[in-house]
Amino acid sequence: MAIEDEELLAEFIVESNEHLADIENELLAIEEAGASIDVDLVNKVFRGVHSIKGAAGFLGLTTIKELAHSLENVLNKVRSQELVPDAENTTVMLRAGDTLRVLINDATNSNGTDVSDQIADLSRVLEAAEAGGNTAQSAAAPTPSAAEVEAPTPEPIAPQAAEATPPPAPVPAEVVSRPAQAPTAAEPATTKTSSSPAVESSIRVSVGVLDQLMNLAGELVLSRNQLMQAVISQERMGLEAAAADLDQVTSSLQEAIMQTRMQPIGSVFGKFPRIVRDLSSQLGKQCKIEIEGKDVEVDKTIIEAIGDPLTHLIRNSVDHGVESPEVRASRKKNPEGTVWLRAFHQAGKVCIEIQDDGAGIDPAKLKSKAVDRGLITADRIEQMSDREAVRLIFHPGFSTAEKVSDVSGRGVGMDVVRTNIEKLGGSVDVDSDVGVGTNIRVTLPLTLAIIPSMILKCSGDRFALPQANIAELVRLRPGEVSSRIDRVKDAEVLRLRGALLPLVRLDTALGMAPTDRADINSPMNIIVVETGQVRYGLIVDGIHDSEEIVVKPLGMHLKTSNCLAGATILGNGRVALILDAAGIAAESGVQLAHEANEQEESLNQGNETNSVQTLLLFSSDPADRFAVPMGVIARIERVRCDQIDTVGGQELLQYRGTTLPLVAVDAHLKVNPRPKLDRIYVIVFTLGEREVGLVAPQLEDICEIVCAIDDQTFREPGVAGSMVIDERVTRLLDVFELAEVTHPQWFAEAREEHAPEEGDAPKRILLAEDSSFFRRQVAGFFKNEGFETYEYEDGAEAWQALTTGGVEVDIVVSDIEMPNMDGFELCQNIRHNSALQHLPCVALTSLSSEADINHGKEVGFDDYQVKMHRENLIRSVRSLLAAAGEPKKAKPRRKLVQAGS
Repeated sequence: MAIEDEELLAEFIVESNEHLADIENELLAIEEAGASIDVDLVNKVFRGVHSIKGAAGFLGLTTIKELAHSLENVLNKVRSQELVPDAENTTVMLRAGDTLRVLINDATNSNGTDVSDQIADLSRVLEAAEAGGNTAQSAAAPTPSAAEVEAPTPEPIAPQAAEATPPPAPVPAEVVSRPAQAPTAAEPATTKTSSSPAVESSIRVSVGVLDQLMNLAGELVLSRNQLMQAVISQERMGLEAAAADLDQVTSSLQEAIMQTRMQPIGSVFGKFPRIVRDLSSQLGKQCKIEIEGKDVEVDKTIIEAIGDPLTHLIRNSVDHGVESPEVRASRKKNPEGTVWLRAFHQAGKVCIEIQDDGAGIDPAKLKSKAVDRGLITADRIEQMSDREAVRLIFHPGFSTAEKVSDVSGRGVGMDVVRTNIEKLGGSVDVDSDVGVGTNIRVTLPLTLAIIPSMILKCSGDRFALPQANIAELVRLRPGEVSSRIDRVKDAEVLRLRGALLPLVRLDTALGMAPTDRADINSPMNIIVVETGQVRYGLIVDGIHDSEEIVVKPLGMHLKTSNCLAGATILGNGRVALILDAAGIAAESGVQLAHEANEQEESLNQGNETNSVQTLLLFSSDPADRFAVPMGVIARIERVRCDQIDTVGGQELLQYRGTTLPLVAVDAHLKVNPRPKLDRIYVIVFTLGEREVGLVAPQLEDICEIVCAIDDQTFREPGVAGSMVIDERVTRLLDVFELAEVTHPQWFAEAREEHAPEEGDAPKRILLAEDSSFFRRQVAGFFKNEGFETYEYEDGAEAWQALTTGGVEVDIVVSDIEMPNMDGFELCQNIRHNSALQHLPCVALTSLSSEADINHGKEVGFDDYQVKMHRENLIRSVRSLLAAAGEPKKAKPRRKLVQAGS
């Protein structure tokens, strides 16, 4: 066949692929409807196949035309309701659609491909329908087996049941792997995998986005002219205005251009109903998939890369997770299993969850297998928590399958999935309950083209670290280095909020000249890095600023470095290397967190714990310094003082289209007046449905303290206590009490709304907290709201009161770090006690971390709250008490327990 017009052929391929983009899901929907045929949906598929047939005939693509014609005839029978689609004839149509797609993508060679088997199958469906049957059972018998489909023929095109990926997503690896030996005709049909087609070089862009780009291009020209004029006239004010305009236009232009690359993730999700259907049939299982979040948009580069990892995770859920109908029935489950696939935005990233209601992962079996295969030592296994054991599935060569099959079992999948996800700057985690199911969460950046990064300095050079890998910044003050940094097994660790964090010196990891470390009284900058399941502190010389960077590939001399991910050009023209957080961890052998904390626990057995607080320090006057717990802060804004109005003696900030009430320490506390400044900081915190701002004229630092708090000397409404930090007296503010001083009516309304009915006994709260200061503070919160509170110094006292002391309570609120028995053990004991397991439990902490939240979920905490965040704590207690009386309904898990929920 000779086709002169290559452009016409290219247009045919694009349009035909559009017609076939959703054919899988549409055919599956038609099958699911059964006799209740959706004529509109059938017409849509029919018209698409008809258009392909007509265009192929015009171009002389006879093989495509004949196969499309045969499929069109079957669809016509369905449309006229002469044929009721079932699993057998739907499979025949799906295979025909797969083959059509493959032929279209290789249109120039399509006429040399033999599709007689597919046409014969479709003809038998027609014959069965014309004979009065409503199924294609007569066509099912001669359906070619795997060996027949993959007969040794020279043609490059064959039926592709596994590769039904709608453009522009890449074709995944085979859905059903081919076994080493040829299968017999009695085996389930398998499919053959050909090389994936080239990644699409074109994408569809909304006309609205293009119009926006044109408008911004015009604005860019105007900004350029303004800048050139200012340069010529050498006006400083004009240059500043032109630079500001240019910054705004380029930011808008960047956002619009990035939007052109954003594609709905549904283009990847669309293939999974077919995969679940085919795999369930092959394995003799009943399984369905429910998909949420198809419209979530992700960068095209990520869309192209996540197809294979997600395919593997979906296949694992069906193969390893969902049990056979017989087993599910014996466990009082619905014989039909369910796989949930969800996508949603969270914290500037895209989260994808793959959850099933299957057997779950048994950590005891994983531990036994790991030891039997020599993957890990018996001593290490004994120290492992169940959650860590479940993560063994990501270990190279580890598999949960009992035997190797066509589908899985060789232990090369989950390790590759994790590696591929981490290459995209993402992470993958697993959470499983035996007998309930498994939930795997994949977290990905929105885009890889422009990455928000932190610019840091080491040995005189600049480096960039993606902000997605940064959990927090820690600066050790002079004199703190010797008390906060220890050595465990000859490796440095940082004491951070009651745990030990492994440390990596960047200059050592990169093989650079070491920084002078002789002066232990010098301040130290530490970046707390998270990548996948690894968390460590990166010691650097300095931290400069955050910047959006464009990633450039490394040269040949640096490509072999695992610690570097690329390079970029900074705003000042200097080149900075981009750090690979996972590579640095691997090169430095960061696997010490568990061992370090095990040793820390053994050292601290029986010792009273210190309460570690992370505080924001600010000053209103050189003589007056204040501290606010970081856990209560929603965000910090820097505003101009001329934006602040005073109405009726109340300061108000015109802010984000609304009015933000302000609280100033100098207006309500015994302190000096604040200085007159052009700009000040406002610490925003939430108060119920309201937001309130605390005026902070000058921010000083963020620090962690382990010290006694004096709640007598400077105690007054709004001041919880005082402490000495760096030889200066610092007052610890209770921002909620300070707000109550200025707006008592807000709190009166809330208390009146939640006041118990007349004659009702107050709700009783058990509070376990070893710090006398915080115990008094939190107990005061509860008593002010009308609760009856029982206070205990540690978990052991609280447990004794619950079990033998005759104390009856409605809810338990417990600190985590306590001597004798910590909060985790207390909650675990409650959950394992039949008489107490109904009690809601709230974890109380200085500042929650991801690891603590996950551990708290494991042992049974219902919520996690920051100690000094009175509003969230009271709201959480009221919500849990209200829910305690309601009947509980089983529903799929969605998210991990989160602070402030």
